[in-house]
Amino acid sequence: MKKNITLFITICGFFAAQAQVGINTANPQGTLDVVGETLVESYLIDTVNSPAKGNYFLLTRSKDTNPVGKIKMLDISLRKVAPVNVYTIVLKNVKQDEVVSLNTGLDVNKYVVAITGAVFSDAVSAANTSTTPKSYGAYSTEVTQAASGGNKYHALNLSFKGASTVSSTNGTWTLTLNVFEKSLVKDWGTFTGSVSSSASPGYSGVSTNTPLGLQ
Repeated sequence: MKKNITLFITICGFFAAQAQVGINTANPQGTLDVVGETLVESYLIDTVNSPAKGNYFLLTRSKDTNPVGKIKMLDISLRKVAPVNVYTIVLKNVKQDEVVSLNTGLDVNKYVVAITGAVFSDAVSAANTSTTPKSYGAYSTEVTQAASGGNKYHALNLSFKGASTVSSTNGTWTLTLNVFEKSLVKDWGTFTGSVSSSASPGYSGVSTNTPLGLQ
């Protein structure tokens, strides 16, 4: 027992005397600097960036806590919502080509929604065979808003210029949505741009003040 007490006092004295302690590093950059993977309460802190698959924990550092810098852990399996969510929507038997104000059920106050893929298939597209190369219709996708029950939700507007359908073969929209949790999204605000006319029929333009962090 005396030996254990002496050893404990010795270890405490060592850490108290050292302003900075390094593990796997001769030049610690903080009070405790660990280079490599760290096991904390049966959780391995991996220092290698890899794609997130399935359920996982996300650690975030808060700036509005007292003291500043409190580490928060988001448990994806309990919350059911990840910071970035991706899923596919398939709309079958769409007559003609337009979809107007499709309510996604995603609250505008909670999420940011982006369409990252949109394909209209199975229908007859209008091809202008008089041009070289042939000209096909253009896709038009838009994330807008729809009101329901006093709440505002993200809605989708879709169209495929010149597409047509017949009674026996209607079209199919296949969409990929990226849904970001708004509380974890950095809002850069509104930025303006300009477009100047050039040699007909083209136009050129550039954003005048794109955020430096995104350039």
